[in-house]
Amino acid sequence: MVVFIILFVILLLFVWLVFAFLHTKTSKKQTIIKDYSAHEILELVKDSNNSLSALEEYSKIAKAHYHRYMGEISDFDLEFVVVLSAHKHVNAKLILEVERYFKVENPNRATLLDNALGAGLKKR
Repeated sequence: MVVFIILFVILLLFVWLVFAFLHTKTSKKQTIIKDYSAHEILELVKDSNNSLSALEEYSKIAKAHYHRYMGEISDFDLEFVVVLSAHKHVNAKLILEVERYFKVENPNRATLLDNALGAGLKKR
């Protein structure tokens, strides 16, 4: 009788360990950031059918590859802010988050980014 109880407890521990392993494996999903060129990401943001979640995803990509995109297009940050702020589905939080990130990455362009934000909001 004691042997059956011990085997039952061992079986329960084994099942618990398998469940715990599978749970941690599925909870560690990594988001894969697609790799676009600067021109492609600007074109994707310009699409008027984008939802807020799509714009957030494109903003994450733009922030992740900021320095490379600035190497491809010298005014990438300004163009991105203008297009993003002119989009009909964007919210103020996302615009300010992206603008703040660009200003932190390159403080010399803060005034230009403020002007780009104003231009984008006028197009809205």
